[in-house]
Amino acid sequence: MSFSFPGSEQLLPEAPRARMLSVAGLAALFVAAMAFIFPSLLPLSRESSSARISTAVYPAGQAWALPHPGEGEWLMPAGAVTIGDAIFVADTGNNRILRLERERGRATVLGGAGLTLQMPMAIATDGQRLFVANSLAGDIVILDPSGQLESTITLPAGATGAPPRPIGVAVVPGGGLVVSDAEHHRVLRLDAAGAVVWSVGTGARGGGTEGFNVPAAVTVDDAGNIYVVDTLNARVVVLSSTGRFIRQIGERGDTAGTLARPKGVAVDETRDIFVSDGLLAAVEVFDPDGKYLGLIGRRDPSDVQSTSALVAPAGISITDGVLLVTDRHAGLVAFDLPPRH
Repeated sequence: MSFSFPGSEQLLPEAPRARMLSVAGLAALFVAAMAFIFPSLLPLSRESSSARISTAVYPAGQAWALPHPGEGEWLMPAGAVTIGDAIFVADTGNNRILRLERERGRATVLGGAGLTLQMPMAIATDGQRLFVANSLAGDIVILDPSGQLESTITLPAGATGAPPRPIGVAVVPGGGLVVSDAEHHRVLRLDAAGAVVWSVGTGARGGGTEGFNVPAAVTVDDAGNIYVVDTLNARVVVLSSTGRFIRQIGERGDTAGTLARPKGVAVDETRDIFVSDGLLAAVEVFDPDGKYLGLIGRRDPSDVQSTSALVAPAGISITDGVLLVTDRHAGLVAFDLPPRH
């Protein structure tokens, strides 16, 4: 299958509305009087709170955007990776993988014999194959770039006997995978044959140095360190190749430099960490030690206060200096990253 690219209403009756306006007016007078007597009770102004709100931007410019794959539609896409000139997208809501060829202006739905996807939530590649977190099936599906099914890795059930729910997958240098299991709040390291090497997580919602609260996207750097989006703890956890806790990146907040609802994670060749945030509608960048470097995704790349080019960014990946953001509502958005030395 292939295809081409191509005034407010009054909600209350008059009497109740008048009463509400009267109460609101009295409340406003009270607040004004208290503010006159006790100025310290006023909220901090933007200027006086500037020390708490970062205005740093990361020097990345938008290269291109693809709101839809063509004549068709994708539904809540979750992630995308690149092999050569082709981009492969986990089209979660449509239970399929799309292959996009931007230069040839074509999109193809992958689907070989025996391939059945149930909410594919993440996609990764080793440059030759695709690894798909088949969430509701509790397994990892391995495909070649044409969409032919090579094999399936069935993940083990948790301590309660409930099936796993993989929503993140990454390839480990030298072979093997890292998989996040949101159902059991754990991260699994698999060898090249799919056997579990180690597991981190208590099996229930947790935090600190040993637990997760809905672990989601994962990625691995060239040294084998593992980065886990710990969604509901609003952080990224960094693990060693053996699963030892190293540090956390980010902390809960609702301004630039903090994390509100982290979704995706990627690491560049200098080990700077890129984190997409669904509530902040941006990608935030941190250095390897967790220092905040700036924000990506504003329509004016030089102004952190300008409107966002993103709506609900989810999975992200970096290939050849291009940050590819999969936005569940805005589609694919690519940013050129600055040269690194």
